[in-house]
Amino acid sequence: MEDDGPPGVPEWVVTYGDMMSLLLTFFIMLVSLSEVVADQKYRAILEALQAYVGYDFAPANPPGKSFPHNSMLEKMTKLGSWKDESKDNGGLRRRSTSGEDLRVFRNREGKVILVGEPIYFEGRSKVLAESEIHKLQVIADKLMGKPNKVEIRSHCSESIPEREKRDLCYDRGRFIYDSLVDVLHIEPERLRIGVAGSTMPVEKKQFDTNENHNRIEVLILDSFSEEFVGPRR
Repeated sequence: MEDDGPPGVPEWVVTYGDMMSLLLTFFIMLVSLSEVVADQKYRAILEALQAYVGYDFAPANPPGKSFPHNSMLEKMTKLGSWKDESKDNGGLRRRSTSGEDLRVFRNREGKVILVGEPIYFEGRSKVLAESEIHKLQVIADKLMGKPNKVEIRSHCSESIPEREKRDLCYDRGRFIYDSLVDVLHIEPERLRIGVAGSTMPVEKKQFDTNENHNRIEVLILDSFSEEFVGPRR
């Protein structure tokens, strides 16, 4: 009998093909393991491990833009907080505010400007003297037709007892408020009364001889009155 002829393909070719098939199978297995299907479960596992092991910090790095792989920049994803897509509050339980207007509103009033001259009262009087009425008319002329918010800030002397300062200042501010609204026809939604008492004394000037601290200052604010009316969107 004749011997079989030499094979058509060398043996090393078959061995190389088997090796490449094994490598391809190995890489496919790695790719399949790297895909995270259950994202929430995987995140919970990572957080449990981080809570148990703790967050590690990198040593000090040399200056420059080339950061090592164990630097803090490489681990920022572990140190930052994550967003809970179901609640949109960063995973924290928060009690919501009640009412129709849910947004907390803090308006920046900006710089306040004194309108006209301060209006002075005598002693503990709650009514203006005739010499001060003209000042109120000048102030009303300057306020008329403007949309800005206005504060009527009432001051009093330190000689007045503490228990009477607040009521006296408010009564004086209310007198100016009623005069501006009822007599001089200023829009009431633009006005507000502020009681300062004796906490803001007049700055003593070199040639100022007026030592009367019982005064009212009408201040125009850097904000519009319509910003304080109704719900904010």
